[in-house]
Amino acid sequence: WGGDWMASKSSLLIGIGSRVRKSPYFDSTIKYGVTGFTVYNKMYLPTGFTNPEKEYNSLIRDVTFGDFAAERQVEVSGPDAFNFIKYINPRNLSKFNIGDCKYIILTDSDGGIVNDACLIRLEEDKFWVSPGDGDALLWLQGIAMNSGMNVSICEPDVSPLQVSGPKAGKLIQKLFNGRHDDLGYYKAAQTSLENIPMVIARTGWSGELSYELYLQDRKLGNNLFELVYEAAKEFNGAVIAPNNIRTIEGGLLSYGSDFGREHNPYTIGLDRLVDIDQDIDFIGKKALKKIKETGAASKLIGVEMDGAPIDKVPENFWPVFDKNGNKVGRLSRCFYSPRLKKNIGLAIVDSSSTEEGNKVIVESPQIKYNAIVAKLPWFPAEKDTNLL
Repeated sequence: WGGDWMASKSSLLIGIGSRVRKSPYFDSTIKYGVTGFTVYNKMYLPTGFTNPEKEYNSLIRDVTFGDFAAERQVEVSGPDAFNFIKYINPRNLSKFNIGDCKYIILTDSDGGIVNDACLIRLEEDKFWVSPGDGDALLWLQGIAMNSGMNVSICEPDVSPLQVSGPKAGKLIQKLFNGRHDDLGYYKAAQTSLENIPMVIARTGWSGELSYELYLQDRKLGNNLFELVYEAAKEFNGAVIAPNNIRTIEGGLLSYGSDFGREHNPYTIGLDRLVDIDQDIDFIGKKALKKIKETGAASKLIGVEMDGAPIDKVPENFWPVFDKNGNKVGRLSRCFYSPRLKKNIGLAIVDSSSTEEGNKVIVESPQIKYNAIVAKLPWFPAEKDTNLL
């Protein structure tokens, strides 16, 4: 997500107006002490409530929940919906059933990444594509217009509230009286909570056990937030924002920050989401086949950096240099990891500089950090990510 929390003593403010949308949980975030917002998918996204380390500790020890409504959905429906979904991404979806969720990459004709997304199959001919920050809705509508396929593309009234942490399962069990105890990893189901309609899914951007409650009536957002807040008290629940420390530890990437249109799936280590041997055609197939044969020019790496603890993500990319002083890439996010007791970060560098243990220099506006290339992730996500 790429944002950072705004300190309470900062004099900086963000203007609130009709041009940027409030989420259905906006009043609740104000009530429970939000300290700052960023703009994500043309919506206000909370960036903090206390401080990153305190929220991180709640996330890895207890249970957390928060406003992830800026994770907008693009609904694809109609007789040709499944064929359209298979056309817009390079992953093999031949085994993709109703109630399944998959992580996908949207690619352009050059193999560049337009966005990454969580994909949910709700019905035979109805899907939700949940992309990162960007204009994926317009991209997909444009493709549909010229595809010759009978599909409808729209943004539905759907707003996720994310529940994460080792006690997330206990909270969900309490909220739903055990109805979704058997919900598998990256699975989804239609449900409701005290007549509030939603889809529940074992998905989430946290690195910990996560569920997302995809609210389907924005007027009931604050009602849902209060229900979760009260139920979470028993488990030492905390309201938090997307947490940079845990997502960096887990190698969970943010579109527009950690990677972008200039990169391809091979650059960021998502080769498993590309099947160029499929019989079907998809956008970028020819280009991705060539990249696979020749190799990606740059690769995503983790870095471990010396120096005093870093307590704020970079506002701009920091250049990365090899030991000879040649610029080989850029670092997108970094933070001090309390568990590792060191600064860690995510960078994309030339393929020749990606060997684990390789020494590099990361240059911030104030200081140069000696760093080494590290294997990703430092702490894996809840399950084997190959299941996503």
